[in-house]
Amino acid sequence: CLVEDPATRRHQSRNYVETLEEKVALLEDQLRRAHSREPDSGTTAPAIDNAHPLGPTASGPTETEDSVDELSSKVGMLAFRVDGEEPSYLGSSSPFAFSRIIHSSLRQPFPRNRSDTFGPPQDDTSLPTPCLLPQYEFGITLSNAYFENIHAQYPFLHEPTFRRWEAMLVGSAEAAGAAEAIVLDPVPYFFINMVYAVGALLLPNTGSLPQQFYLSAQFYIDSILSRDNLEAIQDLDFMAHIVQLQAILCYAMYSLRSSTGPSIWSLSGLALRQCVELGYHRSSKRFGSTIDPLRLEMRKRVFWCTFGIESVAAVTLGRPLGLQLQEVDAEFPTDINDSQITETGISGTPRSSHSDGPTTMSTALHVFRLRCLWARMHTSLYSDKTTRTSDDPTYGMRVENIRSKLDEWMASIPPIPTRTGAALTIFATRDWYDLNFGETILLLYRGQLTGKRACEDSVFIECAAAAENICHGYRHQYIGKPIKHTWAALCVIFSAGLTYLHCLWTSSAVREAVWYDGMSSTLTDCTMLLAVLAERWKSAAPYRDIFEALSNRTITMMVDRNREQWTRPVSFVPSSPVNPQNLTRWVADIPDAGMLDGTDKILEGLLDDFIAQEQEPGSPSRLRESRHGDRNGNENANPA
Repeated sequence: CLVEDPATRRHQSRNYVETLEEKVALLEDQLRRAHSREPDSGTTAPAIDNAHPLGPTASGPTETEDSVDELSSKVGMLAFRVDGEEPSYLGSSSPFAFSRIIHSSLRQPFPRNRSDTFGPPQDDTSLPTPCLLPQYEFGITLSNAYFENIHAQYPFLHEPTFRRWEAMLVGSAEAAGAAEAIVLDPVPYFFINMVYAVGALLLPNTGSLPQQFYLSAQFYIDSILSRDNLEAIQDLDFMAHIVQLQAILCYAMYSLRSSTGPSIWSLSGLALRQCVELGYHRSSKRFGSTIDPLRLEMRKRVFWCTFGIESVAAVTLGRPLGLQLQEVDAEFPTDINDSQITETGISGTPRSSHSDGPTTMSTALHVFRLRCLWARMHTSLYSDKTTRTSDDPTYGMRVENIRSKLDEWMASIPPIPTRTGAALTIFATRDWYDLNFGETILLLYRGQLTGKRACEDSVFIECAAAAENICHGYRHQYIGKPIKHTWAALCVIFSAGLTYLHCLWTSSAVREAVWYDGMSSTLTDCTMLLAVLAERWKSAAPYRDIFEALSNRTITMMVDRNREQWTRPVSFVPSSPVNPQNLTRWVADIPDAGMLDGTDKILEGLLDDFIAQEQEPGSPSRLRESRHGDRNGNENANPA
């Protein structure tokens, strides 16, 4: 509840004084803790040595995570997790403003003694520390990695503006004089450090630099997020809100590429609610012509980037969308290069034909269209309780409609932009479109694969082919390439592998269409990818173990079924019985990553039949029985 201060005419919370007193008490307690601790003699200097200062009023995160945890629990901050797992508990509402809600989570992304992160574990003596800005040449390498591999899909920053900041703050001595104009502004320092942090995540052999740049950015986040929201709206200071949203999206980019960092689900939800509060989800024509072209374009970009991240998180985690697509009438950003957009106007002609060359926005616009399809699919196929089963005729019509739009999307892929270096993310490759097309196919037909109604053979065959292409495509991108693994990739690979196994067990048409070499190659690729992920991330081990056990059993089943057609390979060894208790334990060890209902059903069905066969050797499984006489008389029906 807000009240108006009669002296300043500012709107403040009713318990404003109480909140300030509590905050002062907490800060005084933290200060006493800091003075009472012995200095850490094991702390080493940052690896980067440069004369560039950290920036204005550098009073950043010097406290240990214990005191930050105490602060977070006292004020009821959101309990974000930092390792990719989504929070299952949401604390009490915070009395602080929007900036206070996410502050505690942004300031503590690097836990101590954790073994479930990508890369080798770190002990207390190797915790990262903030660093200075790098030499200009290395800074350009980091920012190029970001803009060539991340910006193409998430263009919420304006590259010319960033390059101007970079030249002033990191550039040559000649440009140092120009930096005086922005030396007191924390915004450039924050975004340079965050872009460098994400760029360092993409590049190989950067050690702790990503964490160091991330921590350096924390010195400036307070100034960006502390502006009073009501005051900013009254002043029509749209750029201040855009900068706040850009900052949150920078954290999301870091979390997308790292196993540490705030929850993507929580960040996208916070950013989306801020967009809705500001009306960014509605047509820009409602704002008239008072906004300059640059701000108008950035307004559209931050919204569609936020909506895209939210759609992916909702579909992947099986959670409700924060904003329904029918509530959105915001225009897409203009398909034009960043360099052609300024505060005074847009120069040049926007891209209008598929035959035109790509701009810096072409890829992102095509991604936005796909995310709209995902949002529509989530709403009409997974969220509508009245027609979410494949038995409903409306369900089939919706599937056909989305499939038609998906084919149109795939047929209008823009050219891949040129780059100065190798692709460091799948975003920057042609394979990204193929992999996302296959993933969308699996999401589109998953309800039919796991429904009670008999599914057509063509659907099983198409889903098996899509899953096969995903396994091969990710192996092509990840094995022997500089592209690093992500939590999202784990979800996609595991889901594709399970779908492939499900199709083999459930559909005779799929079993008849595959040969041993092709099946073995697909299962080997998926197992190899999960094994590599498990080596670098402990939490991925249950996924690897479950899939390996199911894969071996499936190979045995397929070889036994095709004794006459297949020649048993010399290297083939029948899988040894697996203790069902191990499977139960592996499933229990899988983090609550919020897999979609369809994936849960596929895994549950596979494990059910797998355990039934292991417990009764030689007896036909329910899947085999269903091939000869299910209640619908169709051999492709799923088990009950």
